Amino acid sequence: MSVYTKPILRFGLFVPAAFNAMLLAGVVAGVNKLSTVRAEREARYDEQTKRLAAMQQLESKIAPRRKAFDDQKRILTSDPGQIMTRGLDASLPKYTELELVRTSLTFPQDRGQLGRQLECDLSKVKCTFQGGIGPMQETLLQIESVMPNAFLEEIKLSRKSDLQQKKPDHLEIETTYTCWKAGEGTL
Repeated sequence: MSVYTKPILRFGLFVPAAFNAMLLAGVVAGVNKLSTVRAEREARYDEQTKRLAAMQQLESKIAPRRKAFDDQKRILTSDPGQIMTRGLDASLPKYTELELVRTSLTFPQDRGQLGRQLECDLSKVKCTFQGGIGPMQETLLQIESVMPNAFLEEIKLSRKSDLQQKKPDHLEIETTYTCWKAGEGTL
């Protein structure tokens, strides 16, 4: 080897080869980094599109029920006594006086056993019926389906007969409902 070939090989071949190898390693590392970033972002995008599809599907299920939700919200914020009275007035005309009659409807002011344990606005409704068990069950079922916030706190069943008015034996049911009222912060 001549004096000139060593520097030519050293600086003309080895240095550019080392530079090209480092450049190639940098490009390969950059491509790998970009491919992992792209795969991660594609996974996030796919997850987001699945979430959006699930949200749209959930919204399509909820949209028809929204009016019922608004009705329930209105019921929970309104006065339970009025709703109970309207429910009874709607269901009682279906029955004759022998089948079912409401004898009293009162609104006691005490909180009751259940009300003492709760820290919200409560209203109690005490109602007494006379008649058969079937119509009473239907009426109470209708009231409880209209009022989701009503808890049956007490129910008393007794058998009565009125010989002076020549009424046959009948049942007397006394129910006490505790109804909670939803405030602004609870809905």
